[in-house]
Order: sequence, then C-alpha cells, then structure tokens
Amino acid sequence: MNKKNIVLFIALIFLSNACGNNSQNNSATQQKPNTNQKLHIEDYDFSVYGNNKFIPYNKAIYQRGDDVYFVLKNVGPFARGKDSLNRAEMKMEILDAISETIAFKNNLFGERGHADFDNNLLKQPYASYSTDSKDKIGKYTFKITVYDLVRGDSTSVSDDFYIE
Repeated sequence: MNKKNIVLFIALIFLSNACGNNSQNNSATQQKPNTNQKLHIEDYDFSVYGNNKFIPYNKAIYQRGDDVYFVLKNVGPFARGKDSLNRAEMKMEILDAISETIAFKNNLFGERGHADFDNNLLKQPYASYSTDSKDKIGKYTFKITVYDLVRGDSTSVSDDFYIE
C-alpha cells in the first residue's frame, strides 16, 4: 500500500462542556479518581461520517476509497494530574489479513489530550483509516490503544473490518 495515500483523521469529540474551564478547581469540590478503577472502553462502533456526525455502520464492510471510522464510547475514568487536568493519549494500528501492520499512528491526541475531561471521561474519541484503490480485498483489523498518562494505565480494543 502506498503510505502517501493513507489519510488519517484524528480528533477528539467532546460534548459542549467536555473541555470545561481549565482553571484550578476548588479542592473541596474536586473529585479524586478511584485509583482502583481501571481504564476501560464502554463500547465502540465502526462508523461512517455524514451530516456532521458519526453514523454507526454495523456491517463493517467498506469499498476501496471509503473512510473507516472507529469510534470509541465513554473511555475512562482518567486520573487527574497535579494541575487538576486529565492527560490521555491514543495510538492506532491497521493490520492486514496476515497480521502485518500497514498503518500506524502514535500520539493522536497531542495537546488536546491534556484537558479537563467531563466526569474524567472521553465521550467519543475516534481514529480513521482512508482506504484506497491499492488496498487488497479482504479482512483488516483496526486496533486502538488509549493511555491514561497520569495513572500509567492503558486499555485496547480491536475488531475486524472488510474491504470488498
């Protein structure tokens, strides 16, 4: 596959108040994370993007040239750092039918991952993979790993999609 033709769209989608006020919280109202809680992903969907929103796409069968979106739901809880902000990061891998990595991207959140997450959750982080005419027909695997950089925890999810 020609890597020049791979286009990755990465973004965090927060609810309107997800990034909130970045000023220091009053210590009386600040919630401390439960250090026994492990980072987890509530659910995920393969999706298509239309009308400015993600539309779940349960078939996970795409045509060459389609954008494959892997949308996570309610990832967390994230711990808060000394600055009262959360710190998250994410990486993405696309594997072909013989488990060879054909696309890889680290540090997908960058500075956007250092913010005040509403209820210490990322509501709908996603990654995407743009297929092209040179992709082979067959099975591919989309793998996402999310990291809580404050707590040092991580969680992963992967699922197969098909190009026909």
